[in-house]
Amino acid sequence: MNPIAIFAATRWEIQAVRRGLATDRVATIAGVRCHMGQRGDRTYCLIQTGVGPIAASTIAGKVLKAQPMSLVMSTGFACALAPAQVGDLIVGTAVSSVHGEGTWTMGNDRVLCDGTVRAGLLLVAQNAGMVARVGTVVSSGTVVWLAEEKRRLRRLTDATGLDMESAAVAEVAQERGLPMAIVRAVSDLADEDLPLDFNLFLRPTGWAKGMQALIGSPSSVAGLNRLRKQSRVAADRLTEWFQCYAETSSDSPRPPR
Repeated sequence: MNPIAIFAATRWEIQAVRRGLATDRVATIAGVRCHMGQRGDRTYCLIQTGVGPIAASTIAGKVLKAQPMSLVMSTGFACALAPAQVGDLIVGTAVSSVHGEGTWTMGNDRVLCDGTVRAGLLLVAQNAGMVARVGTVVSSGTVVWLAEEKRRLRRLTDATGLDMESAAVAEVAQERGLPMAIVRAVSDLADEDLPLDFNLFLRPTGWAKGMQALIGSPSSVAGLNRLRKQSRVAADRLTEWFQCYAETSSDSPRPPR
């Protein structure tokens, strides 16, 4: 059986998933480092993409072109646009890109998540007693750090969750004819600002400006501590969910009849 490709942006998210899946070897696929593991009849291929849609599209494109997969999954942290609590799961029904902070528009790249797979993912959460919010996910090319912008996105899209990579990964999966799934854990909420504009750190010369912004705003330190705690909760929930997922016996576990 072909592996399940699981894509996450950062090493913190990868580490959370690895704690649940217990990968035991490293392989290189099309020059991309992949953590591999097996449990029962499933083989997992866990890949770090880097932050943002360009990085995600590039890495997913290389891996999925070179290696046949049975399922593509986007995972990691997300912002909850709908009412939720930190640590809740977001299970996607579809995903689209959004563009143009302040004057948001929807991209023409909507991809549906596989309904049968989704039912199984929700069953895993249900059996583990986890809260799962189900709905559309939207992906932005920038970090949406202001609550005002999050609320604008919510009004425009009626989406449940917000991330940066899922739409890009889903587009590649669709091109390859592969089923898509999204499972993410909530690390921040729609009604809260992030402690600073993290987009500064994503630019080639942005680290200096980012550090200046941090030093110039002592309240940002408290905000970073809060976000760190919230991210730890989200990471623990991802680990817990993937532990439970690994114990199921098929790629598409179904609810009991």
